[in-house]
Amino acid sequence: MAILQEVPGVAVTIRVNDVDCVEYDDPNASEQPLDKPTSSKYIESPDDAEYTIHIKIDSAYDWSYKNHMMGVTAASDGLHISSDVFTKDNEVTERDISAREEFCQDTNHWHSRKPMFSRVKIVNNATEERIESDNEMSEKLGLIEVHVIRVTNDGQVQGNNDESKRQARASVTCAEESVKGKAISHGTVFSAAERIQEPEYLDLPILDEDMGPIAVFLFRYRSKEALQQELIIPAAPRNLDGYSEAELRRLASERLDQIDEEKVEKVKKERKFVKREAGEIEDLTQDDRPSKLSRTEPVFIDLTDD
Repeated sequence: MAILQEVPGVAVTIRVNDVDCVEYDDPNASEQPLDKPTSSKYIESPDDAEYTIHIKIDSAYDWSYKNHMMGVTAASDGLHISSDVFTKDNEVTERDISAREEFCQDTNHWHSRKPMFSRVKIVNNATEERIESDNEMSEKLGLIEVHVIRVTNDGQVQGNNDESKRQARASVTCAEESVKGKAISHGTVFSAAERIQEPEYLDLPILDEDMGPIAVFLFRYRSKEALQQELIIPAAPRNLDGYSEAELRRLASERLDQIDEEKVEKVKKERKFVKREAGEIEDLTQDDRPSKLSRTEPVFIDLTDD
């Protein structure tokens, strides 16, 4: 689970089939200009897999300041998924953010839809307007964001939420020009809608002195191939299945010949000068005929030279 030393007692992870995703450190995390304590990880995103955002608050978290409550908001690809509120009720509290609530104006009903990883479909020959729109979308494509905020407990009940009126997509398409050079493989889509009762929302003010979240957790999700492309995980060893025994022998023989040639060249370089006969020295690095050096005066050769 992702944790932050600056905010002890709070841990966040992404789960698929109730199993924590393996987290990989973001090699570029130190280069990101961040003004809040931030954890940045990479995870693998299986095709068409539903996922949940798991939050754990334990006794190491300090609840003493101004009798506050904790708000946690989650978004994927820049689209709000859901929020939750935690209070000091138990020493350890664990919850999942597992669905998005939406109001459908066509049916006049509320629905719940689960987030899931989906392969990005590439669109060729897109218009300039489409490319410009997709450029903006691709900035957060493949990114799950979790913000932890401290809020007061004097909030008011709110009828609904503006984000709930924004319909989530059922597929991810992007212009080729917008993702070129980026190892982006997946986006978040949402499952079929399930009807639910109208939810209640609380408008909880953030503590004035915080000026935003006290912690941010980032999860960049990619396919296994994309993780290898970005050097987050090692590349898979070459698969030799499908080669016949004769082909494997030929490849091994060619490699051995190459190694032998490299050894010969190395020896030649190490033995740059050798004695040919008394009073005569040959420079084997020259293509022309060997030059004879007179022995009328002493000649010194440093055999330690390369």
